[in-house]
Amino acid sequence: MTECSPLIAASRWDSTEHTGSIGVPVPNTDIRIMGDTGNEIPIGERGELWVKGPQVMKGYWNRPEDTAEVLHDGWMATGDIVEMGQDLNLRIVDRKKDMIIVSGFNVYPNEIEDVVAHNRK
Repeated sequence: MTECSPLIAASRWDSTEHTGSIGVPVPNTDIRIMGDTGNEIPIGERGELWVKGPQVMKGYWNRPEDTAEVLHDGWMATGDIVEMGQDLNLRIVDRKKDMIIVSGFNVYPNEIEDVVAHNRK
């Protein structure tokens, strides 16, 4: 993501396989996983990734409204839905704007695509 260049997370050299993992947060980078109601949610649950660190942009050039949508007291709301494991590896589930609500459940197109791809006959 260019708004957080050059990176926010990296895989450890001794990491075991983590499908979809982008790794663990790099030094000097703070992360939060936020729920829909603006509350920070615990490890293992899905939520929007928020990032704070020296690599996070200060704002979009001449686009104050867009900047206000994503920057909150130095934290950037990335729009990525993630899960963080106990090992602190982040796994991207999907983009927030791509989520579909079906019968009150959050459905992520990437997960549907994974199931279809792995169950072809």
